[in-house]
Amino acid sequence: MALGKGKVLGRGLSNLIPVNEKNEEIAKDELSGLREIKVSEIQPNPHQPRKHFSGEAIQELSITIQQHGVIQPIVVQKNSAGPGFILISGERRLRACKLAGFMKIPAIVKEVSDADMMELALIENLQREDLNALEEAQAYQNLIDKRGLKITDLATRVGKNRSTVANLIRLLGLPKQVQDWIKEGKISEGQSRPLLSLPDPKKQVDVANKVITENWTAREVENYVSNLLNPDKNNRNDSTGDKNKDASIVKLEGKLRNKYSSKVEITHNEANGKGKIVFSYANLSDMERLLELLGLKL
Repeated sequence: MALGKGKVLGRGLSNLIPVNEKNEEIAKDELSGLREIKVSEIQPNPHQPRKHFSGEAIQELSITIQQHGVIQPIVVQKNSAGPGFILISGERRLRACKLAGFMKIPAIVKEVSDADMMELALIENLQREDLNALEEAQAYQNLIDKRGLKITDLATRVGKNRSTVANLIRLLGLPKQVQDWIKEGKISEGQSRPLLSLPDPKKQVDVANKVITENWTAREVENYVSNLLNPDKNNRNDSTGDKNKDASIVKLEGKLRNKYSSKVEITHNEANGKGKIVFSYANLSDMERLLELLGLKL
């Protein structure tokens, strides 16, 4: 239950941010920018990657803040276009404080660019691992557009594998209906990635609907899409393909398929140990993506 509107944080800043030998990493310039700010003077971060906030989670955090105060200050910057401040990171804490009825909140004031603000907000959410796949993908794309980064550089900055970032960004090419289902948790990233191989958006929606209603696994989606794209070849393989292929080769194909979000076929000659690995791509853009993931450039 929210407290009275006149309520302020009942703890001094020194208590809110305890300093000991293990957390003396708070820089002096940050401490000099630390202050209590009225929550009414703080505007939301326009680059916040997370669009959905759990009301239940905010309520739980609000109760914790009432009992213990704000343990970690939010980060803001002065609003260059008007009065007050703009939030950089800490939106959950800010919302919880408002719900608890607090008038002020401890904050560190920084001066950052829009691109830095976007990146800081993204990294904060990634550290908590609570972004859905589409929110994360859009945040990556925004940073690429804003900073002019390549996927490899972006992956390094956010501490992610290059293929992970590239495959997430590809989800933005799915129809809006499928993206909405991903956001709602009805279909996972792994289940939706094979749909990108289908050239027809309507077919992508139809197959995604089947995935949901029939509760297919990611592997089942891959097989279904593969059959749609190569019906004759897959019919021939029903009797002579995977059944005759070594289980370790089939397993390796699956790992490569998941890593590169592409159909992969391995042929191996047991007699001489030779063979080949074939990657399939849907279009030129998909080919460029694969080449980059493989460390090659056109």
